[in-house]
Amino acid sequence: MRSRRLRLALSAAAIALAAASVLTVIGPAQAHTVAPANPNASTATRSVLNWLAHLPNRGSNRVASGFFGGYSNSGFSMSQTEELRNATGQYPAFLSCDYGSGWATNSDITALVDWSCNSSLKSWHGSGGLVTISVHLPSPANANGGGLNTPMANFADLLNPGTPAGARWRSLMDKMAQGLQDLENAGVPVLFRPFHEVNGDWFWWGNRDPNTFRQVWQQLYGYLTTTKGLNNLIWVYSADFSRGNRTTYYPGAAYVDVVGMDAYDDDPQASGIQSAYSELVGLGKPFAFSEIGPDSQGSFDYGRWVTAFQQRYPRTTYFLAWNDGWGPARNQGASTLFNNSWTLNRGEVDLGTIVEPSGNPTTPPPNGGTLLHGFESSTEGWTGTTVIGGPWRVNEWAGQGSWSLKADVNLAAGASYLHRTATTSLSGRTTLRATARIAPWGNHGAGTQAKLYVKTGAGWQWYDGGTVTVSSSGTALTLNLGGVANLGDVREIGVQFVPAGGASGTSAVYVDNVTVQ
Repeated sequence: MRSRRLRLALSAAAIALAAASVLTVIGPAQAHTVAPANPNASTATRSVLNWLAHLPNRGSNRVASGFFGGYSNSGFSMSQTEELRNATGQYPAFLSCDYGSGWATNSDITALVDWSCNSSLKSWHGSGGLVTISVHLPSPANANGGGLNTPMANFADLLNPGTPAGARWRSLMDKMAQGLQDLENAGVPVLFRPFHEVNGDWFWWGNRDPNTFRQVWQQLYGYLTTTKGLNNLIWVYSADFSRGNRTTYYPGAAYVDVVGMDAYDDDPQASGIQSAYSELVGLGKPFAFSEIGPDSQGSFDYGRWVTAFQQRYPRTTYFLAWNDGWGPARNQGASTLFNNSWTLNRGEVDLGTIVEPSGNPTTPPPNGGTLLHGFESSTEGWTGTTVIGGPWRVNEWAGQGSWSLKADVNLAAGASYLHRTATTSLSGRTTLRATARIAPWGNHGAGTQAKLYVKTGAGWQWYDGGTVTVSSSGTALTLNLGGVANLGDVREIGVQFVPAGGASGTSAVYVDNVTVQ
């Protein structure tokens, strides 16, 4: 992206509505817990992640604010954070530092990783704030570093310590680990964001072979958590909105705690940001705008992000605004953003308060039936037919609880299905119900219809509850089981989605709250 390259060049030169339902406030011991990828994560680290994951359930104080303080060895200071405070009356909830200066060179490549900002981060944490760290690392392909914006040709060398690049990579990992260990010793949990904007083509780690990248991420995760024993890290995977392949490099749920998007655009509701949000939220992890900023420095209205969070991105847990000419205090609308009721700043970080939606997973189905599938912990064996992505367990919408099943579909491809194929007995039952949803994007024409169905017996006889037009807010589907044969031998339960003639583009379909009476 031209503006992204410009931002990097300028930086290098300079330094060289959705929650309107009833909510329940409960203590952490009563809340359903979002577990970290690292099973040995510290109690403090677990508390931060669980609190973040529950923020979108709130009616206010639901999007934590953040600000980039600079690069540790060549530009980090608290001056612009104080500038933001003077402009808004608020300190951000998150303060960010970057450990790397990958555009520079040094005879000792590890000197290009610096964690002297830790003293400020410790003070920030002591004042009730949260901490996130990124790393613009030098390229291990070069003995003296540099090469930040030159794609690494032999990226797989990082997996082999016998290569010069692999050996340098381990020395860089060691240096990062020292800084992160210093913070752990001080009791500071860290949202750690390596390899940001991996789907872009402007960093040495970007746009490499996806399988190799996933192995490199997993190697870094194992090195820091197992070899180095760091238990204070919340792992953040972030992609750039302006490129495709946003989830292609995703290293897997076992290695990631938060998914993020870097979005630099004068229109926070641009279609590309909306599609990236849907794709990343679909990974089923807490979501963040891990960097935001404008294209047009000095004149951008940061207040537009408030409207965007409320109208388009309600699952956002936090945002991180960049500094310098992209910073809120050096543009317009900073006070609007940081003083909106949705925004949560330092002084409002209350890790002991967890807010659950009214449809808590422990709550019985509202119709008094038995919940068969709520997707609160997994996809529960459901699969998709004629889908182009998924199905995934997601928390961007739910008919009950906090999670649902989602798949991406091509509206021009005809009927698609979400279903579970397994033998089930519904003997003695009278009614099967489910909630279905169609995402608002895509050309739906006259509307998408859905049928709740079962297939029973050795002949896989089809029975359905008839067609219903589904909406983006969710629609109830019902199948009367009174005339269904072989209820003791139900082979498949599913929902068929049928787009209208002439529908086009991509969209997403959802199923939740499959219950039986």
